[in-house]
Amino acid sequence: MQEITALISEEEHSEGNVRTFMEEIKRYAAITELDETVLNRLINRILIGKLEKIDRVRTQEVQIVYNFVGEL
Repeated sequence: MQEITALISEEEHSEGNVRTFMEEIKRYAAITELDETVLNRLINRILIGKLEKIDRVRTQEVQIVYNFVGEL
């Protein structure tokens, strides 16, 4: 029973985080310039992977981890 209660609590917390994220996205939906305030409010961190060169094409993986919801 405790496990089920814990799972429900975690699910409710996750749902709240998604709602918070959606409210933030709506708030900044009409921006024309990405500035420090918007970045700090929406994004937790940006991870840049190692630069790779394959057949003279340079590629690099970029992961964005958002506040409230994590990586999408």
